[in-house]
Amino acid sequence: MVGPEGALLLALLGLPLSGGSQTANLLPNPSFELVEPPAPTAQCLDPTAASAELWRPRTWDTWAEGGAALTLPDDPAQARTGRRGVHVVAATGLGRLRYQALPVPGPQTWTVTAWARGHGKLRVDAWDVTADPWKPAESRVFELTAAWAEVRCEFAPPESCRKWLLDLITEGPTEAWIDDVQVTCPGLQPLGLPPEGPLARDEHTLLHLPFEEPLNEDAFFVRPQAALTGPDEGRFGRALRLGAGGYVACSANEGLNPQRGTIEVWCKLLSPGGDGIAHGIVTVPGPEGLWLGKDQYSHIHFGFSSGWGRLSGTTAMGYAWNWEAGVWRHFAACWDSELLQLFVDGKLIGWERNPKLSRFLGPELGIGSPGMELDDLRVSDIVRYRQGVPPDD
Repeated sequence: MVGPEGALLLALLGLPLSGGSQTANLLPNPSFELVEPPAPTAQCLDPTAASAELWRPRTWDTWAEGGAALTLPDDPAQARTGRRGVHVVAATGLGRLRYQALPVPGPQTWTVTAWARGHGKLRVDAWDVTADPWKPAESRVFELTAAWAEVRCEFAPPESCRKWLLDLITEGPTEAWIDDVQVTCPGLQPLGLPPEGPLARDEHTLLHLPFEEPLNEDAFFVRPQAALTGPDEGRFGRALRLGAGGYVACSANEGLNPQRGTIEVWCKLLSPGGDGIAHGIVTVPGPEGLWLGKDQYSHIHFGFSSGWGRLSGTTAMGYAWNWEAGVWRHFAACWDSELLQLFVDGKLIGWERNPKLSRFLGPELGIGSPGMELDDLRVSDIVRYRQGVPPDD
């Protein structure tokens, strides 16, 4: 129960299998369909050729400790929905699924549901990031059964809580399947990220590049090693591939509103996230600039600069350090005078309240940099995506 200090309330119920919920889900990869290959090993230097079971779910962190094995089989017959579910087998040790960090924008009560089956125990932990880092705010254990059953958790963060994280953990002798995790609250609206299909141009679109046709060289500067791929090599149809000297640019004045907007694009890095190289995805070079991309330290950054110094922005430290090459990832950056936010694969990875914004930017809008492919780029003059975040302390 919630104590006088406002500890997290976490009530766990086992429910029979029923139809799927239609409410909004804060998690962009709830059924683990969005995956990426594992790091190369001595036995398999090509990560894309690794067994499908070894692929990892994006937006989630996973661990297998003390003899446990956590895999992600591509097996629709075993998953509750879609093609995949998390499979944990252990005589000892634990398998852990973690989603972090979830912002707490206000006093609302959150509901977490997950579907699981098997034998053994599944533990659900809720951690208050601003409180004790060694002990979850609340923890409950659910006994698995042979049939799919729903685990439901309701909790109210204490007033001091700004971020929390969710753990789904198996302990001891276990064989468990986990699928379809949801985090929601009253009034939560669907975010719509990452998009399931190609984007469209509308009245708020300043620049839209699906890269299905060659770029008009009267409007774009194109270096020779920037060219379109084959018709089925992009995220949707063709893509723009940038080789060692590849670069594309157009007018920032026509293609970008520095006071408010959204940049959204699919990007495939052709080298690992830990390559030690900075990769700008969308940039405005110069003293009055903008930068969206991965830096040499594997940080993902979006922000504005003025006079060569930082004006505003957000950085997800080391977020790309274990990314493998050749994976399409979706980036979305949104800004206005109230809030600046950065999403990757639909997950909010950084924000800044009341950012300082440029009244004008440099004349050149850079699209991509060497060693990547881009698809379905859209720049808008409105904020298209917004997620609630904590108030400033």
